[in-house]
Amino acid sequence: MPVLSLSKTHYSRALFLEQAKTSGLFVQELSKLGVEVEHGWELLDTKVVEDSNDKSRRYVESILRKPISGSRTDRSAAILGEVEPLEESSDCEYEIQTVRSDYLIAADGGRSTVRHKLDIPFPGITRNNKTFIWDGTFESDTSMLGVSNITGTNKKNMRCIPLSDGLYRVAIDAGVFEAGKDMESILKDLTVEKFEKLASDCIAPSKFKIIETAWLTCFKVNERRAEHFNHKNRIFLAGDAAHIQSPSGGQGLNIGLQDAHNLAWKLGLVLNKVAPESLLGTYDEREAMADRAIALSSKLFTESREEGTIAFMKRRAYYFVVPPVLRFLMHIGFAPENPRALLEVKYKENALNRVSAAPSVDSSAFEIGIRAPDGLVRTVPGAQEKAKELRLHDITTGIGRFHILVFVSDMLASSSPTVTSGISTTNLKELEHSIDNFVPRWRGKWSYASPINDGYPDNDIFKVNVIAASLGPSVNSSAFINRSVGNGKIFMDGSKSVHSSYNFSCENGHGGIVVVRPDSHVSFRVEGAGEQAWKAVDHYFASILSAV
Repeated sequence: MPVLSLSKTHYSRALFLEQAKTSGLFVQELSKLGVEVEHGWELLDTKVVEDSNDKSRRYVESILRKPISGSRTDRSAAILGEVEPLEESSDCEYEIQTVRSDYLIAADGGRSTVRHKLDIPFPGITRNNKTFIWDGTFESDTSMLGVSNITGTNKKNMRCIPLSDGLYRVAIDAGVFEAGKDMESILKDLTVEKFEKLASDCIAPSKFKIIETAWLTCFKVNERRAEHFNHKNRIFLAGDAAHIQSPSGGQGLNIGLQDAHNLAWKLGLVLNKVAPESLLGTYDEREAMADRAIALSSKLFTESREEGTIAFMKRRAYYFVVPPVLRFLMHIGFAPENPRALLEVKYKENALNRVSAAPSVDSSAFEIGIRAPDGLVRTVPGAQEKAKELRLHDITTGIGRFHILVFVSDMLASSSPTVTSGISTTNLKELEHSIDNFVPRWRGKWSYASPINDGYPDNDIFKVNVIAASLGPSVNSSAFINRSVGNGKIFMDGSKSVHSSYNFSCENGHGGIVVVRPDSHVSFRVEGAGEQAWKAVDHYFASILSAV
């Protein structure tokens, strides 16, 4: 089902991919980079240690173990959604290691040993609902080729999702927990035959016959968020270790990936000594986003479990009426916002995200911290290339790089800079001077020591491109248009929509400079494109990166 307008993203449809396969893809990519994942190690304890010989030196000390003989059974391991530590039954012998590291990322799930060992509170609620989840193959006289949502005559909700390798995942609302029954006893009583009967009742009078079972379990819904994600700027909670919610809305893995993206580039800058450790403190901006995802998932879960005729009709309308309406709206170029897509994530103003104090602008006109808007732009034809259309997001790619977008409205058609509403504009000569003056200086101060394999031939942290609404004849005859992407290349905003998305005027405008963070969120904005604006950007980078 289409879920988004193509104007907002390259990808307008939902993709279902098993988490194990997603993890496998990451392991493959790590292997290509020379990093091998060692499976089988278990964390026993961890803490931040201050070096007694050097008070400024801190590190993380973790105790790990790996079985070398014997067998082990973890009670309640099959229960999904649990947040308490596993109860172990083992006769194993273990290899024990103590590991010291600069940092530790706790991506160890809802039961997180790290979170428990650090005594980080995990407030929230546990729902009284239970959901049965089955993976396998089945036969049915009802077509379920795509994602199928069924509300049966038994008032149970059933969702069928095609997986890879010919398997399907079927999830069924199994009601509430019975008094005196815990999850382990429910799992013990849950058989393939009982699940088949429940599924058959859901789609009756159609048939449902299980052919082969790969997995059968029960899901327990917790809605919780760790009190804080950052422990002493050395240990960081991410994914389910930091926040957990129902599967409704598909938020879980996706916000975990956003956690990773938010933290990884900051760690990269700190480890390369490009940014101070204080930058890691801004990881707390993810906490509000976790709250947002939990609230959305909770709302969707509650709606899916509502009983009664009205709730039944609402679900029927959603499954059968909404998809064709969405397709029609997208066909005519309009689609409502879809919060499930996580494109509306907005980070709060902090040491990293802010608007320049001068020249001032109405902060309500454009919000800092939002995902950088996309849009169509066009290269300017020159001696070395023909004009071609591409998306703004195609030129703001890369790993761990800041993208500086210089919006120049129609001012490049002018022979001299002017002052508009007290804000200085620029012209072609001054713009070229500003880029050649500031950008090499920044690159000389701050750059990665290690190579970056992201398509660019350099380790530069800063990429700059110019977005123009119109050009003068002097531009077409200038060598300026032959600059490469990331080094001051000019792109035409022919439809004027990109300027509009960033709230800059296309005619007689003063333009502005926008800094896009490595994770594609806008972190800084200043009005104007003259020297004063460039100095403001210079001050911004000096305030967030390491002193040189």
